[in-house]
Amino acid sequence: MPEPKSEASRILGVRLRRRRRQLSLNQEAVAHLAGLNVSNYARIDRGHGNPTFHTLIRLATVLGIEPGDLMTGFNSAHLPPSRDGLEDPDAVIASAR
Repeated sequence: MPEPKSEASRILGVRLRRRRRQLSLNQEAVAHLAGLNVSNYARIDRGHGNPTFHTLIRLATVLGIEPGDLMTGFNSAHLPPSRDGLEDPDAVIASAR
């Protein structure tokens, strides 16, 4: 199985999967309730997807949690390396101050 695209994707998948299992739901049920393709949701649940903002809100709603609960604690260190070779976003912001 391929590695997650980023640490952020992996952590999000763990959070979704944990909550889904707490509710005794399978991937198909969550995908259906959120209006997603099952294979797309499965990728997110396994930590391999990169869901849109709207998808995160749908999933949080289905799982009965706040969207912020899925997103808390992330920073640029959780992201994959930039494709355009730009510096660390946190360093760019700090230098602009």
